[in-house]
Amino acid sequence: MKSAVSIVSGGPDSIGYAAQWKARGYSIFPIVFNYGQKGAKEVQVALKLCAKLGFEKPIMLDMSSLRELWPGTQLTDSAVKVEAEYRPTVVVPIRNVVFLSLASAYALTIGASVVTYGAHLDDVAPREDTGEPLYPDCHVDVATAFEKVLELAHFPVGIKKLEIWSPAREGLTKAQNLKRSYEILGDIIYETWSCYLSQDVHCGRCESCINRHKAFIEAGIPDKTPYKHPPEI
Repeated sequence: MKSAVSIVSGGPDSIGYAAQWKARGYSIFPIVFNYGQKGAKEVQVALKLCAKLGFEKPIMLDMSSLRELWPGTQLTDSAVKVEAEYRPTVVVPIRNVVFLSLASAYALTIGASVVTYGAHLDDVAPREDTGEPLYPDCHVDVATAFEKVLELAHFPVGIKKLEIWSPAREGLTKAQNLKRSYEILGDIIYETWSCYLSQDVHCGRCESCINRHKAFIEAGIPDKTPYKHPPEI
């Protein structure tokens, strides 16, 4: 059977996209990262949903000390406030490249042919000030370039070994990916976790909560997510 290693965070983007690949006939081998994020609740949500969705046994890597490498970011530094609007401080430098390296090493070990992660087109929309992608490491060019790195980084050298796929590579926005995922998951989609903080319910005030709610609206799906504060769109 075909296999894919899926980087899953517990959010609707990555969990839903992994479920789409399962529906395509792939066995999903999830990898979950605790990288010292404030929203570490997503780790437990991811592990729970992997079991619920019939994925293979997930590997959870506790790398919480990585927060020491990423001071000054909203997601890892307790001294930096989580904002309601996009700020460059929300970007954890090359986080996806770090994760893709480890996920690819796992994929090469178990003979998987695909690595998936949850980046979508909204992640790479141009910044108003510089025109650069909002989250550069989410760009399709990064994934395809990394495929080239893998050709040289392991045996047989010079041969393509893995394909790295994301909603962005399929031309999907966050809302479009959500709609596809909802068709597979149904109300399980509401059990995913997007908030940048770890609380009983989504805060509704951080950028991620707001983007989650906006995606439901754009997808034409009722948002049944419990929020501490209703997101303002």
